[in-house]
Amino acid sequence: MKKKLTILDIAKLSGVGKSTVSRFFNNDSISQKSREKIQKIIDEYGYTPNIFARNMKLKTNNLIGIIVPCFDSNITSTILMNLDNYLRKKKYIPLIINTNHTSQLELFYLENLKQLNVSGIIILANEITENHKKILNSIDIPTIFIGQLYEDGYSIINNEEKAGKEIATHVIKQNFKNILYIGVNDSDYTVGVLRKNSIKTSLEEKNINFYEIKSDFSFNTTKIKIENLIKNDKIKNFDCIISATDNMMFGVISALKNNNFDIENFGLISYGGYNVSEILNLTTIKFFNDTTGKLAGESII
Repeated sequence: MKKKLTILDIAKLSGVGKSTVSRFFNNDSISQKSREKIQKIIDEYGYTPNIFARNMKLKTNNLIGIIVPCFDSNITSTILMNLDNYLRKKKYIPLIINTNHTSQLELFYLENLKQLNVSGIIILANEITENHKKILNSIDIPTIFIGQLYEDGYSIINNEEKAGKEIATHVIKQNFKNILYIGVNDSDYTVGVLRKNSIKTSLEEKNINFYEIKSDFSFNTTKIKIENLIKNDKIKNFDCIISATDNMMFGVISALKNNNFDIENFGLISYGGYNVSEILNLTTIKFFNDTTGKLAGESII
């Protein structure tokens, strides 16, 4: 395997100074003769510059850092596909990073994107902590949060209050009286707090019982939570189950079916609007995630 050329190697082979080669790659002014010498060596050796190394030195570049919590979410993938398509049409390069729902990894990658000197950062965050704010205050890079409200910057969020009221209206019309709500940790303010409260407040005004258990966003954890309720003979206390996402509701349905419950005996409501939810006849709130992806792209550049 041939050794990859460095800028110093190119300078020696072309008979020009290292600074001249650097100016060549930065598209700065050099003589036509020097430019031809350098280009000849590049063509002869098939040299391609290290885009990440160059970006750390340039004031501007075409990289957009995108931090996501996972790759197996229908919502995340829809946002990413539309965001990626928009950025590529505008000649930007998406640099997509997965954190597996880990806030510490979000912080780590924020620091890394700062070092790479990307042109913009888009974060589908689990939460916004003081550590997030501290890092963002130390960098001069446009940043947009999707799904979390960032009071000191820019955010794209869904209308959780309106969605919650629509679900509550449906529950009241169906005359459900005992609601099991499956939420997530309150540190995720949008889903853990706003989404829950938008439903809970409206239902409690009508004296409808509201009981919450906390899961995470996964199918498996939610399934285990429901199986525990079944084991303790508590699932019969509810006539309606609401989950924070469709994926969590799939865990609910799996647990009920595996324990010989007829899912038609429960009202099943969730958020997500996945295509597969239609097959299960699931009542679900559908957000415009394709629009969110495009809007994020338009806003960051």
